[in-house]
Amino acid sequence: MSKRISAVLALLVACLGLPWAMAADAPKPELVVVYWASKDCRWCTYWESPSSGMEKRFKESREFRKITYRVVKNERLADPYTLRDFPPDIAWVHERMRRGEEKRPAVRPGWVVYLDRKRIATFYGTKNWEEVHFPEIKWLVSEHLGK
Repeated sequence: MSKRISAVLALLVACLGLPWAMAADAPKPELVVVYWASKDCRWCTYWESPSSGMEKRFKESREFRKITYRVVKNERLADPYTLRDFPPDIAWVHERMRRGEEKRPAVRPGWVVYLDRKRIATFYGTKNWEEVHFPEIKWLVSEHLGK
C-alpha cells in the first residue's frame, strides 16, 4: 500500500512541477533592432559619429547586450536596398520587402524593432533619439526581455 501511495505522490509531484519546468525551458523571445542607413546619409553619419555619441551610448547600454542588433546600409539614399545590404540572419526582412509585406523606414536613419520577427516599433531620425527613441527601445527591452 505504501508503495502505491509513494508512486501516486511521485506522479503528482512530477505533474505539478511540469508547468514550471516547461516555463523555465521556454525559449526567451528574440528582440531584433535593425538600423537602416545609407552611406551618403548625413544624419546617419552624425548618429554614428563620436561627436554625437548616440550610437556609442546605445551600444554601451545594458539594453544593447540583450538585443540582436543588425545594420542594413546601402550606398545611397536614392538606391533601393538589395539582399547584399542585409546581414544573412535577417534576410527574412528583405524577403518580406520583396513580397511587399514590409517597408523600409521612410526616413534615415531609422530603427525597426522586431519581437520574434513581428514588427513592434519603428523610429526615425536623430532629432528625438535621446528623448524619445532610445528611451522607447529601453522600455521595449525591459518589457519583453526583463530587466
